[in-house]
Amino acid sequence: MKMELVNLSKKFGDVYAVKNVSLAAEDGELVALLGPSGCGKTTTLLSIAGVYRPTEGEILFNGLCVNKMQPKERDIGMVFQSYALYPHMNAYQNIVFSLVLRKRPKDEMERAAKRVSEMLGIGHLLKRKAAELSGGQQQRVALARALIKEPKLLLFDEPLSNLDARLRLSMREEIKRLQVQLGITSIYVTHDQVEAMTMADRVAVMHDGELLAYVPPEELHERPRTEFIATFIGSPSMNLADVTVDNTGGSAHAVLKNGVSVKIPKERLPRMPQRGNAVRLGIRPEDVSVVAERSADVQARVTFVESLGRENLVVCDVGGQRIQCLTGPGQKPPLDSTVGLKLDMSRAHYFDPESQVSLLWEN
Repeated sequence: MKMELVNLSKKFGDVYAVKNVSLAAEDGELVALLGPSGCGKTTTLLSIAGVYRPTEGEILFNGLCVNKMQPKERDIGMVFQSYALYPHMNAYQNIVFSLVLRKRPKDEMERAAKRVSEMLGIGHLLKRKAAELSGGQQQRVALARALIKEPKLLLFDEPLSNLDARLRLSMREEIKRLQVQLGITSIYVTHDQVEAMTMADRVAVMHDGELLAYVPPEELHERPRTEFIATFIGSPSMNLADVTVDNTGGSAHAVLKNGVSVKIPKERLPRMPQRGNAVRLGIRPEDVSVVAERSADVQARVTFVESLGRENLVVCDVGGQRIQCLTGPGQKPPLDSTVGLKLDMSRAHYFDPESQVSLLWEN
């Protein structure tokens, strides 16, 4: 099923929780709504589900406006962060509950429960009470309960937030595998960029109720259209520095506040803001290297080192400017030592200091 939002807005009192959001999820596509708490992603999801009625705009299922339809009329399945299982029921009873309400025959319910439980590897758990299940098992039961209805649209509201890191990884794989196998159009709300980047066909980044970008995951990282997207996507987050661009003398340079100058490749030269040549330089930690002083772009003082296992996060001070970089496990400079940094300016980004939009990529 194709799901479309056309200029969707939702107000609570005088405050817009969601403002003028337009996007389309194609048939069989998994779309992630990504953003920090309070950005409007759950409000958008609950509007699609029919829990909230839009203040403005339309929600279309295969071209049909469903704004006035009740949730039970929309042919959707929902998976919640809290699992929302009935504790007095066993797993089987929770899974088939929607079919019981529809008064389906007992043998039909048993066949459907066996099919979805085997698909999710929980066939041996059907007689256990919900309270006797682990978090991962409860989440699989909740997913089976949504799938047994064979919905045309599957909605996820931060379903993995209550699981530990190892379970989140396995459940990400499980959900994506099932979604592709069944071909169900899915909307997945999360604040976790890893979930969005690894699972979604396209990611809608939201902030303050507005849609900032709706693109494939790799484009968010490689071609961020705003400063917010650039810093929100990627871990550790992107380094930002106020610089001036000197484009005289036949070559361009980014000049930091302390006077240090770094050459800008011609293919990465940004458009200049109308107000002058002051811009915000962004460069990711993986594009900054610790090198010998003779080949360094800048000298820096090490202020913090954090071991991340296969690599180290090294935080440096460059004339009052904080710069993060990543080094290999055997490269761990001492605190307060002086190191040379090499900036890969062929991968640098630039943003307008006022509007915070990219000076490299079109919005």
